[in-house]
Amino acid sequence: MNNKKKYLIAGFVLLYFNGIAQNVSSPYSTIGIGDLETTEYGRYSATGSASAARRDDGYYNFSNPASLTSLTYKNVNLNMFTRGRISRFKVPGVDTIAGPSKDFIVKSISLAYKVTPKSAFAVGLKPFSSVNYQYATNSSLNDENIDYIKYTDGSGGIYQTYVSLAREFGKHFSAGITGSWYFGSLHHSVEYYNSLLSLDVLQLQTDYYSGAGVQVGIQYYTDPKKKWQHNFGVTASLNSKLSGFNSTQYFENDTLFKKMKDKDVSFKMPANFSVAYSLFNKSGLSFHVQGDYQKWGNQQTGYSKIQIRDASGLSGGIEYSSRIKAGDYYFEKYYLALGVRTSQSYLVLNGNRVNDVAFTLGAGKNLSRIIGVNLSMEAGKKGLSSLKQIRENYFQFSLGLTLKDMWYGTRKFGRYD
Repeated sequence: MNNKKKYLIAGFVLLYFNGIAQNVSSPYSTIGIGDLETTEYGRYSATGSASAARRDDGYYNFSNPASLTSLTYKNVNLNMFTRGRISRFKVPGVDTIAGPSKDFIVKSISLAYKVTPKSAFAVGLKPFSSVNYQYATNSSLNDENIDYIKYTDGSGGIYQTYVSLAREFGKHFSAGITGSWYFGSLHHSVEYYNSLLSLDVLQLQTDYYSGAGVQVGIQYYTDPKKKWQHNFGVTASLNSKLSGFNSTQYFENDTLFKKMKDKDVSFKMPANFSVAYSLFNKSGLSFHVQGDYQKWGNQQTGYSKIQIRDASGLSGGIEYSSRIKAGDYYFEKYYLALGVRTSQSYLVLNGNRVNDVAFTLGAGKNLSRIIGVNLSMEAGKKGLSSLKQIRENYFQFSLGLTLKDMWYGTRKFGRYD
């Protein structure tokens, strides 16, 4: 199978995610591979996405593969998350606020299973980056009295499909690994239009990318039977360079008149590191904090005033879980959580960072032994008008559904015990 056929097959997979989406204009997604999806979904987004040290027996934690061993033995854990977002924008030098732009989309789906008392695995599909922008400008020909409208539009993104494995060593240590395959396409179109001149030329440019990555994670945790439990988590990920090809076509009045020869493209992916700490009390109260760092390689953006630099982030939150004790186990009735996070974009504009600050809150409830639902909300601001950056004020929510049930065990450890 040649590379082009593989990219076409990957495109059909993406229809599942893109089919119900509306556009959210994101001016900072014009560079590189777009806006990176650095926040969690569902339960862990409510505490500011501080999750690399968390271990919950009823929820799958993607941020650290070592947490898989905390799941209940022989329980299948199926998760699906959707996200809605509303954004408004303030352009430097303009008094009015543009928007709102909205979307609602399925963001992530995963399945996790603890196959033995000390080992577990997970598979899933989630977004890694997204591109969405639209704007229009006026330009003139050689004759200054004749101008045309230039419409620019961008869409697409990079998706991540993965397999995670984890194993517990002793009573207080767990390690895990996640292997990922990244794939997707970024679409950029420019339309030149003037009705008086019968000018209607459209340039369509698509970059197809794919590449591999691996993440390792460890967790150390003290005895959960004590009044206070301390959890520590560390993760590190290394990603290969995304490689692919660029396809460019030109249309006039909807008729193809020129197709450029495909050319190779590539994008250097970052190395990611996280360090986290969580403190749990038997009463159900817990505190979480996490620091993140992205190491980017040197690469060109195509814009003299925009550079790619290393980025960092800090998040924290608090949660209360109402639980009922049944023998040696606890059954969670509901939880309430709130948090805050701050992060940097990997893009630097005119020497200034693009910062993102948000406040989060959320709640969840187990409707039955096998069904759990959760809702998290986030309000934030990205970019500063005082630094001549486009300011985005946004509100987003994540709705998650978790299905949990017993499944067959292995022959060695008993299929039905």
